[in-house]
Amino acid sequence: MFPAKAKTKYFPRNLAVASSRNEDVYEFLVVWDHQIESLPEILRVFSKHKAKVTLAHSQLDEDTDTVVGTFFYNLAKADESAENIGKEIKTLRFVRTVEVASTANSLFDKFLFPVTIWGQERVVMMRMEPLLNIERRLVQELGSAGSAIMFREGEGYATATVDQYRKVLGSVTIESLLENLRDGLRATGWGIFEFEATKDGYVVTVESAPALPQATEPSRFLCGIIAGILEALLSANMSVVESNIDQKSGRVVVKLLKSG
Repeated sequence: MFPAKAKTKYFPRNLAVASSRNEDVYEFLVVWDHQIESLPEILRVFSKHKAKVTLAHSQLDEDTDTVVGTFFYNLAKADESAENIGKEIKTLRFVRTVEVASTANSLFDKFLFPVTIWGQERVVMMRMEPLLNIERRLVQELGSAGSAIMFREGEGYATATVDQYRKVLGSVTIESLLENLRDGLRATGWGIFEFEATKDGYVVTVESAPALPQATEPSRFLCGIIAGILEALLSANMSVVESNIDQKSGRVVVKLLKSG
């Protein structure tokens, strides 16, 4: 019932501006009507003026049928200023908005907020280590009760996530739902998940799972996510009977049994 194995090669999603501080790079925010020829025409303006792309991203706003794009261009060898290039793009018949900002001394983009999933659910990004330190401190202060709290919160997070995916996807097979959940966990930074059914339970492996340096056991929140996903998908109670981190590969392995 489980989908095929994940790809063996992924590339990191970098939120930082794609330029160094000594480069003449500008960010262009462009909002345009969604048409087949619109994006090539916008890119043609940059190319015509010898602007070198360093990063480009666009996304569709289905409510307004417009596209929001952010373009980072190195203008060191361009024959026009950023302001004039922006004005030329604004004259294109399908363009609604153009804004320009220098990236000098900037680490991040200037125009995008908030961060969302599907354009609906807002998310907050934070560095991995502080999040794991919250769990570490709870376990230090409360012992097994702290571990239980984090595990239950992971289960609750997984249950709510499965419900959200079902609402968005509609009526789909368990295999398709799990495939989307696995992709979502990867896209949001939790790792690369593989689910394998056994005679009386499941073995779940996670490549590049979030973990503190020198950790010998996986995050209880992560274990709760795994159990919660299987419980929500299969309508069965799951018990974690073994969880560990392979010290050579860093791979997390969680073994679960059906219970109740």
